Amino acid sequence: MTALAAVAGFLAALGALVIVRELRPAPPRLDAALAHIQATPLQPVPSGGVVSGRDRLGKWLGERVARPAGLLAVPRTDLALLGRSVERFMVDKLVLFVTGIVAPSGFFFLVALAGGSPPWALPVLAGLGLGLVLSFTPDWNVRAQARQRRKDFRYAFSSYLQLVMLEREAGAALNAALEEPAKVADGWPFARVHQALTRARHAQQQPWRALARLGENIDVRDLIDLAHTAEIAGGEGAKMHDVLVAKVTAMRHEASAAARSEANARTTAMWVPTSLLMLGFVILVGFPFFSRLLGSG
Repeated sequence: MTALAAVAGFLAALGALVIVRELRPAPPRLDAALAHIQATPLQPVPSGGVVSGRDRLGKWLGERVARPAGLLAVPRTDLALLGRSVERFMVDKLVLFVTGIVAPSGFFFLVALAGGSPPWALPVLAGLGLGLVLSFTPDWNVRAQARQRRKDFRYAFSSYLQLVMLEREAGAALNAALEEPAKVADGWPFARVHQALTRARHAQQQPWRALARLGENIDVRDLIDLAHTAEIAGGEGAKMHDVLVAKVTAMRHEASAAARSEANARTTAMWVPTSLLMLGFVILVGFPFFSRLLGSG
């Protein structure tokens, strides 16, 4: 029994460590970081290479368990934006699910050792419920991080378009005006744009198609809309300048509206704790008076 309790405690501690690891921002993958630096894309690892058991398990789960839609859908676009693999994501979900199932059983086993008599159905139901909740923790974490990264990308992309406009006004050609700001600026959004444009130049493709493909990969609608509008406008300087000005203006208005909406939501949310604080202060100050008044009556 002591050994079983030790195993249960170890699994519970392992589950807590996995939860903390999921809540922390994940470090970027090495191949994704190198792909941001290098101009040419990295070659994928051949299928005949050494693959760990964790990757094989994650691949099997992704093929057998994951679904294209619904609760079991894998956020592949978000994972691609964060530079994380689907295999690691599925293994983390499995580990959290098993931990959620085992942890309540270990707890109720310790309660039984202490002299309690919990019903057998209680640890089973608690384990299933906790396992389901913990298994969706990676989904919530990935979606929250991807949402923030998309917001950062939109802010950076509006600045990038402003730099492109300055390059065009200085007389630079369209391709040079698109590549130079992404080449000299810092930050992962500029690195993504520079990588997409470099690949398009090496493949002798139009830069707008590369930007549209990048927007589809990371699910940023502003890139796709701009690319489609630019393709319709063609390569004429006046039309391209008007397209860039309109897009920058629209993105700035959208960012300003989103910031005001978020500020209003936070201001509204602050009314609840402020009201409770004031109510507690009134009760604290008025309680002696009302207590003495009721006592004298």
